[in-house]
Amino acid sequence: MTNNQNSKAHISNFYAAIGDQLIHFNANIDTAKLKQNASVRFGLNIQYVWRHPNLSIIYLALSNGGPGNKGTKHQLCACNLNTKDGTIEDIINSVTLPYRPLHLSIDRQKKHVLVAYNDPCFISVHQLETNGAISSRIKQDINLDEGIFGHQIMATPDGKEVIFVCRGFDALNGKPERPGALKFFDYEDGKLSFKNSIAPNHGIGFGARHLDFHQNKNWVYLAVERQSEIHFLRINGDATNKIIEQKVSTLAHDVQPGVRQAASAIHIHPNGNFVYVSNRAYLAKKCSPEQIIPNGEDNIAVFKINRETGTVNLIDSVDTNGSLPRTFSIDPSGRLLIAANSEPARKKNKLGQVVDLPVSLSLFKIDGDGKLEQTENLAFPNDDQLLFWAGFL
Repeated sequence: MTNNQNSKAHISNFYAAIGDQLIHFNANIDTAKLKQNASVRFGLNIQYVWRHPNLSIIYLALSNGGPGNKGTKHQLCACNLNTKDGTIEDIINSVTLPYRPLHLSIDRQKKHVLVAYNDPCFISVHQLETNGAISSRIKQDINLDEGIFGHQIMATPDGKEVIFVCRGFDALNGKPERPGALKFFDYEDGKLSFKNSIAPNHGIGFGARHLDFHQNKNWVYLAVERQSEIHFLRINGDATNKIIEQKVSTLAHDVQPGVRQAASAIHIHPNGNFVYVSNRAYLAKKCSPEQIIPNGEDNIAVFKINRETGTVNLIDSVDTNGSLPRTFSIDPSGRLLIAANSEPARKKNKLGQVVDLPVSLSLFKIDGDGKLEQTENLAFPNDDQLLFWAGFL
């Protein structure tokens, strides 16, 4: 994604989606503080947002569904963005989607929107007009149900392939584990052709969620949700040669009793020297009416990248002072990271005290060594909607 910045004042445009509301903030990069501005409601819960790389247009995946709820109304929406003040202007157009979307992105040719769905596991590709409006959905000649619980769809840097990241499911209620995978498709002018998969151990123990591409174009870093790991692989060469070269835990400590840990978002620093992953702590079993989460890791893990080998080393873990940092974003200058604590929760802190945690945005200055220093926690105590997405645009 790109970003409009006032270089003199060092202000960036940041957005947070709470329920159906997209809130615009001015992010002061120097002070690492947020100032809330206007907001827009879309009538359906915002699932993900992506900006056109060339045009002042954003695309929103919308649904009246949510986690564990398929919903009944789903849309892909295009909106004009005022690049001077960051406000969201008029809706250009919207189209109906077949299922609840979880992720969207734009292909490298900037001609199509790619949309990922989890239930059913599905992909749709939508053509864009030259003005950025959403046009027709591209008919595919293959069965796209290639995977279990699709969570992200991204075109590779050369634009010739699309990777569909599939998370799978843990074993639950007597049902066996269902495998995860990275599904590779050849891609040309909106058309997908299934190519190959990466699924170590046939996908068992491989709960892939999100990936990011390094600036050198062939290193890939993958957040593996169900195992709380970061994996490193290369994507040059044939898909059959794409192997995972390194697996490292994203956690700083052993998993605490009663906690289920899950890795979430992943982003590489603009300078290519660090990669960040968010960790989330859930109650392992919902067995009490209080639903108090034991002390676990709701944090941002910081990894240093070896610029010669591509491998990573955990150098820091910083608490987000909230619950379930589902998403986070790094400003294009690489000086500020903002994490979105997505759900209100009751949680035990390190002292064993029960604290109430509202949805919130946690701001961190990024030091030259890649480590994080928290500067602000902006809470929304009266909002019981999910803070499902946040990012610089």
